[in-house]
Amino acid sequence: EVGAAEAARDGKGKGNGKGYLPPAPPPKGKGKGKEIKEAPNIVTFKCMAHKLDGTELELTLHSNWNVDMARNQVGSQLGINAHRIKLILGDDVLEPQVCVTTAGVEEGSVLSIVIFPPIYVNIAEHRLKVPDEVISAKMEFHDALEGLGRLRPTV
Repeated sequence: EVGAAEAARDGKGKGNGKGYLPPAPPPKGKGKGKEIKEAPNIVTFKCMAHKLDGTELELTLHSNWNVDMARNQVGSQLGINAHRIKLILGDDVLEPQVCVTTAGVEEGSVLSIVIFPPIYVNIAEHRLKVPDEVISAKMEFHDALEGLGRLRPTV
């Protein structure tokens, strides 16, 4: 006669039909069964960012950050929404989702900061694709109103 445990193991037991028993759970207790994973090699480095008016900012970046995180740091230092900011390295506009090191940013790099009008925040938040002509017309309209003294500060 076959024992219940053996019958369950070989799939011939009463009411069994689902195959082998699952493996036993890992041992309980402090530190048992835990896998220790090494932290990835993340490097912290500094670089400079310049606005077009000559203002300089020192940025502290991490090698695993994407460009959007660097834009957030710039926005925080300038007190503006990061969606209004584009970062440029050399001739390249840095894409927000690309890793900073993949984009070529390293210790001592000098980035250029371009700040766009506040309408870019609304466009980005609503994920709209607005033609450049529309944005240009809006900026010209804004400048005309400003010239007439008809603009009110936004809060």
